[in-house]
Amino acid sequence: MRRISLFYYPIFFLLFLTFSSCSLFLHSKSNEDKNDTEKSDERIPAVNYYLLPEDEVSQTLEDYPISLSKHYFWGKEDCSYDNETKILKINGPWKGLVISAQSFFGKESFDASDYRYIKIEYSPVNPGSESNLPFRLRCDYSDGSSEFQLCERKRTVQYLRLNSEKKSAISSIIIWTGSDVPIEYKIHSLCFTQDKSLNPIVDDKEPKTFNDSLSAIDLVKEMGFGWNLGNTFDAHSFHWQPDYWTLGMETEFHWSKIETTPELLSFPKSQGYKTIRIPVTWFTHIVDDKYTIDPDWMRRVKQVVDWAIDAGYYVILNEHHSVHGDQETTYKTDKVNEFESRRMNSPLKYADGYIVNTNPDDIAESKRFLSKIWTQIATAFNNGYDEHLIFETMNEPRNPRDYHIPGESAHEWNPGLKLSWLKIVDGKEVIGGYWCNNLNCQLCLSEYEVLNEYNQVCLDAIRATGGNNAKRFVMIPGMGTGIVPALNKIEDAELDIFSPGKFKMPSDIAKDKLILTVHKYPQWKEIEGNIFFRESTKESITNQFVQLNQDFIQRGIPIVIGETGALKSDAPLEERIKCFSHLFIEAKKYGMSVIWWDCGDYAQINRKNLEFYEPALTETLLDIYNQE
Repeated sequence: MRRISLFYYPIFFLLFLTFSSCSLFLHSKSNEDKNDTEKSDERIPAVNYYLLPEDEVSQTLEDYPISLSKHYFWGKEDCSYDNETKILKINGPWKGLVISAQSFFGKESFDASDYRYIKIEYSPVNPGSESNLPFRLRCDYSDGSSEFQLCERKRTVQYLRLNSEKKSAISSIIIWTGSDVPIEYKIHSLCFTQDKSLNPIVDDKEPKTFNDSLSAIDLVKEMGFGWNLGNTFDAHSFHWQPDYWTLGMETEFHWSKIETTPELLSFPKSQGYKTIRIPVTWFTHIVDDKYTIDPDWMRRVKQVVDWAIDAGYYVILNEHHSVHGDQETTYKTDKVNEFESRRMNSPLKYADGYIVNTNPDDIAESKRFLSKIWTQIATAFNNGYDEHLIFETMNEPRNPRDYHIPGESAHEWNPGLKLSWLKIVDGKEVIGGYWCNNLNCQLCLSEYEVLNEYNQVCLDAIRATGGNNAKRFVMIPGMGTGIVPALNKIEDAELDIFSPGKFKMPSDIAKDKLILTVHKYPQWKEIEGNIFFRESTKESITNQFVQLNQDFIQRGIPIVIGETGALKSDAPLEERIKCFSHLFIEAKKYGMSVIWWDCGDYAQINRKNLEFYEPALTETLLDIYNQE
């Protein structure tokens, strides 16, 4: 899994420091931050309200409407609200429409004791333009405190959870923006309500005929060359930011600012790409204490999957980043063990994702999480999708707390493995020794067994939804989605492959419907200031693919290389063309599908201009896969 370059993490931290002051500006104009260079809304700290039990209400009440007809503005310049069209225009930043309790209730404060939320229904006047950036809904209490809620561009309804201890005295409600781009929305309704609708999404499409006779081997050959819609639905925030759980729908724009559209999806398909992998992070979109995935989030993912299917792709839909920790540890401070505390909770808390760890509490929570999310995903994507939709149970599953041997390097990415370092002898690279040898680490070996159980839990949840999911193709990862951890037991110094052989494919009620997925990011060598595609790297690719063929493909289990690629700064273009030409030729030889990690500095597809960044590389790879 390749994400934003580490270079950007300090920048994110500085942005966080800037954004954290935003909630104070309304109390003190001196706190305004007018140096926001991005035309996107800043983040708002908020409480994890979905983890709290619903407060008691003494009686059942109808929604209480809030009229916008009587209002005033902070900063009146170019701000307006039309009572007939209900169109609100705010020429931001730091401007807003204020509705006092006096105006909608006739008194200085409103008693909302029997309500839990303020509900707002809205729609952009100009969808797709900058005027539909997010805005904020705010509730002021008589004691001077406030609650905030971000109203994201991809929603039409949003709820602001009221503070149960203060909601008996509400003084005003405010709709405002901190963006320096004017917003224009139609406010359909605003009201106090007791409950919010959280109905899981159910696939209600016309049933599609599923090609039952198609084997996994033949399917993967058809999938060919593809790309990852990375840094989009997989984006999430960081534990050291106070809004970790509250970005909601806006996470789609958190790492990549380019909106996914049918036109964007159509360009790579028209150039010869056959498959798209859509990484999705789910754990930050659980909205209640029943593991319910935000229906709006599911609906948006479903929309993009449908566009991709309509464009003619094979679509891989996965679980991404729900085992996490590496990103949260990237930004280190001088505080003792500060970076350690940013790893996944120990034991896992509710909706914290999953972890490949032998702790019984971790295993129980991980299984609950994986079973719940895959039941919902499979329910939302079932009979309306044929063999062109493929599920992938997990992305790079591992134990991010794997510092279990004092003084040794982390076992997180190298569990139960033996890894060499190379030296030059007589002009040739030879093994100089082993920088990592965890082959006999019992904790690492035990974690393989845990991962095998998790893959089975995910597959069982998918199959249990029936319909086309009873026979859907499912991609299964090994530890870290690495190649060597998935292989049968092998200790071969000549091939430079050492595997514990602990990974097992899950049992399946369907026949010939499982696929092994691996990731392969080649390594580079700098010699006297020049970076080369090394002969040893070429041999490693060849050797590992030979073993994958022997251990899986010859047994009827095909391989999808779900991620590969290189930073443009890793090596010169000509060296990268040499490297990936070899990788793709070898993959195609064994009928593997290869999916490029296409975002950030790895991107070959320019999503904004709908062109290739490096046509020489992309066209070379497309030619390899699409030639007869």
